[in-house]
Amino acid sequence: MGTAKMEEMPALTSSSGDIRHPTFGFGSNSVRQLRGRVGDDTLQGFPARILGQALAFGGPNWSWPVDSGSGNGTATLIPLSGHLVLGTMAFLTDAQLDSLDVFEGVPKVYDRRTFKAQVMYQGVWRETMAVAYVKQSALEWIPPSEAYCCAVLRNLRSSYPDLRKLVWRDVTGKVQGEWHHPGHAQLGLDAFLFEVGVRKKTPWTLPRAIKTQREKLRDACPCGTTAALARALESNTVPFDEEELDIVRRLLTDGGDSDDDAVAEQACESDQS
Repeated sequence: MGTAKMEEMPALTSSSGDIRHPTFGFGSNSVRQLRGRVGDDTLQGFPARILGQALAFGGPNWSWPVDSGSGNGTATLIPLSGHLVLGTMAFLTDAQLDSLDVFEGVPKVYDRRTFKAQVMYQGVWRETMAVAYVKQSALEWIPPSEAYCCAVLRNLRSSYPDLRKLVWRDVTGKVQGEWHHPGHAQLGLDAFLFEVGVRKKTPWTLPRAIKTQREKLRDACPCGTTAALARALESNTVPFDEEELDIVRRLLTDGGDSDDDAVAEQACESDQS
């Protein structure tokens, strides 16, 4: 499949007429997470990719929760010939980008950079310039936490539903391993809470809300595990609202993989031509 020049897209202007900027999310910034971060439940996403770049992880990172035994690396882009990085394209106003800058720690942790990207719109790959957040300093190889892996895979699978694993590269391009989702009931509590919060009609503000929700669960789940949460659910002692309780029940039966209403189109991972 070839590419076409970017045509005028409805997503490029807001209802108030503000210009929207193509914003490439390759890490945790799925469109549903962005909805919670910038307060816009109308955001939609489109499959996107950047040629000559690859997804890599490095640290340290202090914002994402770290389950026992997990690392705290976060995603960045590295130039790598012959590769491409997959992601999801959202379209953000200047004010929304300013809000996102706060979450990304601009300019100390991440910085905005511009890349030539491709976005799928109406079934056709189209070229456009796009904003992406690249880590300022990630020389040290530190694997990402389970909660962060869930966030990244959620983002990528929203646009590429046949994607089943994350490849862990360091910033030199060396493959350090890979990660597969173990199933929701097998997740640590921080990762499970991410999976709950991102599915709400109005998503939690992530990752900040994970710590807040964990504190709320302290009495109901003193062990701080997903198994303890499941037991508390049976005894009706979980301090969640009805929407959250319904999400928890679905996830514990391992449902909910195809419940993303934030993507307008999807693509195949194998469609790289």
